[in-house]
Amino acid sequence: MPKCYISIRDVKAYRITGGVKLVVTTDIACHLFMRWSLVPPQAHTVPLLRRGLYMHGDRYYCFVAYHDNEQQEAGDTIEHSFIKVPWVVCECRYFHFWGMVGLDVCVSNSPCFMLHLEEEAPPQVHEYLSCWHNRHLVSNHGTWSTARNGAALLKDGDYQRPNSILYVLTLLNASFYLRRAYQNFDTHILPIGANIDFARLGLYVTGVPGLDTTIHITKGLWNEPVVASDWALQTAEITSLGSRLFTPADIGKYVYIDLNATGIAWINQRPTENKQFESYDWAKNMHWPIHGNNYASQSFTPQTSHIITQVRLRISRLGLPGTINIRIYEAGADHCPIGAPKASGTLDANTLTTANWGDWYLIDLGAGAYLDSGTEYCIVIEAPAGTAAKQVKWWGSTGNNYPNGDPCYSVNAGGSWTPYIDQALYFIEYSDTPDGGTKFCLRTASDLGDSPPGVGQHFDVRFHSAQKGVGFYPILELTLS
Repeated sequence: MPKCYISIRDVKAYRITGGVKLVVTTDIACHLFMRWSLVPPQAHTVPLLRRGLYMHGDRYYCFVAYHDNEQQEAGDTIEHSFIKVPWVVCECRYFHFWGMVGLDVCVSNSPCFMLHLEEEAPPQVHEYLSCWHNRHLVSNHGTWSTARNGAALLKDGDYQRPNSILYVLTLLNASFYLRRAYQNFDTHILPIGANIDFARLGLYVTGVPGLDTTIHITKGLWNEPVVASDWALQTAEITSLGSRLFTPADIGKYVYIDLNATGIAWINQRPTENKQFESYDWAKNMHWPIHGNNYASQSFTPQTSHIITQVRLRISRLGLPGTINIRIYEAGADHCPIGAPKASGTLDANTLTTANWGDWYLIDLGAGAYLDSGTEYCIVIEAPAGTAAKQVKWWGSTGNNYPNGDPCYSVNAGGSWTPYIDQALYFIEYSDTPDGGTKFCLRTASDLGDSPPGVGQHFDVRFHSAQKGVGFYPILELTLS
């Protein structure tokens, strides 16, 4: 009977609890056995007769103190599994394979193998700092259900510098007040195939002025930027991704909320957006008219050097003002534009909303322009074909809460400018660097559970937004295996 041979085509090793799983692939279906030993195989030379002379030509390997283990699967297979438990760290094992096809014993024509079980690498801890999409919305009304459903919504500006504070609050005073905080983390750069074993959200707490307060993390479903309609999206999202009780003892330090399995599964489930830098979008109560020779400008000062490639402006129209120009300039000492434009874009203003308070519109600036940290720049809108009856309205607020710039107005097509230090116009400026991937909305237990507070009950946690800077950013900490 001819001798039966098998060839080992692949050997894969997987770490399991307490040992190793081996998966072996052969060229023919057979029932495989693993012969292994802790002792390296002994090598011998075998004398061969060649033309009347004995020569030491072939090597023969001998296993001593060995063990034979049978594959896990029944019958003859192409893939063969072996569970080797225990197998301690730093132990080296030597092995080869033999098999059977039916009742015939088959020998392997493949080499001997060696596997050293390395010490398991320590977990990788990755920290992601919150993006500047930090916001909170406020709703208040005399009736709980109306307040919780989003009455009298406004965007509180305390998340801006210099305060850089976000609130999560439920309060009954003269009426019901609710605040929800919105967080965005740039997790799109997670290693491909990363397995997240543990995750937690770190907040630098600045105040717990009322009762001890439980905060829940929920899925962030808002748009960019946060708008009033996002409140309703979050009201319907009541699955908790993790929670923690906050007390006055937490003030002045980082406090962490562990994410549960649902929270870990939510990581990186939101689409990325272009990276946001400077912005102002709080408490709109006025607009500036732009038409013909009447130009408007809003200055800003980046805290990080970057290439600006897009701006988002809150604008509307009266009549049909035609195509408008949006330009980026450097600012002079009076916060107004100087020199030649550094980047430009256009927008068909005839497509803008006519609604009061306007809407957000994104304008591409082509290749953009490099902006230096600490240097002041201006966003300028021109509507050359416009008139008083066909104008663009740029919305903003009096009582400026944007600390790094001011608006200016020109009535002679930019020949001269007048600064207004007590106002600000709505803007967000971006680079084309991807940003985001994980969004959270933070809510009180009272809000999430639709449980109104009693008279004088004050559930309130305050913490720093990303605008506060290094050492205070909200942090998403992920432990990867």
